[in-house]
Amino acid sequence: MREQEFLSLITLLHSKIDDGHTMFLPSEATTDANNSTGRFLPFSLTYTDGRLYIIENCSSDTSIGTGEEIISINGEDIAAVMSRLMARQIRDGYNQTYPVWILNHYFAAYYSFAYGHPPQFNLELKDNKDRRYKKQIEALTKDSIQFFRQIRYPTVENRGITLEENKDNATAILTISSFDADLLGAIYKQGYKYAIDSIFARLKRDRISNLILDLRDNQGGDFEPGRYLLSYLLAHQSRYLLQGEEARLLQPKNNHFTGKLFVLINGGSFSNTAIVSACLEQAQRAIFIGEETGGNRSVISGNPTEISLPKTQIRGFISTTTFQITTGIGDGHGVLPTYQVLPTITEILTGKDMAKALALKLISKQ
Repeated sequence: MREQEFLSLITLLHSKIDDGHTMFLPSEATTDANNSTGRFLPFSLTYTDGRLYIIENCSSDTSIGTGEEIISINGEDIAAVMSRLMARQIRDGYNQTYPVWILNHYFAAYYSFAYGHPPQFNLELKDNKDRRYKKQIEALTKDSIQFFRQIRYPTVENRGITLEENKDNATAILTISSFDADLLGAIYKQGYKYAIDSIFARLKRDRISNLILDLRDNQGGDFEPGRYLLSYLLAHQSRYLLQGEEARLLQPKNNHFTGKLFVLINGGSFSNTAIVSACLEQAQRAIFIGEETGGNRSVISGNPTEISLPKTQIRGFISTTTFQITTGIGDGHGVLPTYQVLPTITEILTGKDMAKALALKLISKQ
């Protein structure tokens, strides 16, 4: 077998192991080659309601519009393609939202792990008027894809930890994109303690009584920033993990937030973000809106060690530590939303945030 064929075989273990921190990836040499000369499907895609849609067309063919549906790729219908990719995708327990989230963000890469690097893609498409047609698209390098993306789709900068206020209804929206302290410091020039201290002092000063905490797409990070946030959100003494060196008995800060808390979650709410969400759920502190968290609500494994398989040099990342959030193994799922909100393709394309809109609607009804 070639390396890619063997990788496609052993990644079937992912959905058997059910640990989102244990995974197999191509060798370093193959990864370097893919990053420089590898050719990929030149689209950003989203899979919703059983259908695969084009969000960004980064190919040289500008006739293909955003929002068009891909019916088949190289003669294989999308249901079969997604079944093959989902069977090889990492997840915590029986969770399905994290595998979909990963494919929505990195479809081209994971398609190549399972199918290799065809020089072109024969696509059957459905346009925005429900008309079917066929196209052959050349595979492109990552540099070429990024070039087309930059000139066609200006990006909105992610700002780390941010706060927006609406003083008219005493509401604020706190967005935390990561709990990685190094990332927050290096990329966003934010010390998490100073940022969080300042935000909650401001909430108290401005008499904010409704807080929307947006943890969507937050892949987790370090334990301490999550614990520090919880000390401002919890109303009573609560436990963070049941045992181990990261376990703590959390005490609420003197100026902790006492108002109504709404937490926005989705499949990208993973790792420590799932732990934070689970702690809030256990304390019955929040109303959750969106999709099931990608990370498990009962037990999460982590601290992976890296190995290389001896013949192919395929890299393996194997969890070494179990973090028990609650007693028992739970039901194999993440924190489930109080109100489920699944975005439609129209809402995705127009940027309409229905989960945030629902939170604001619930606040207005109080």
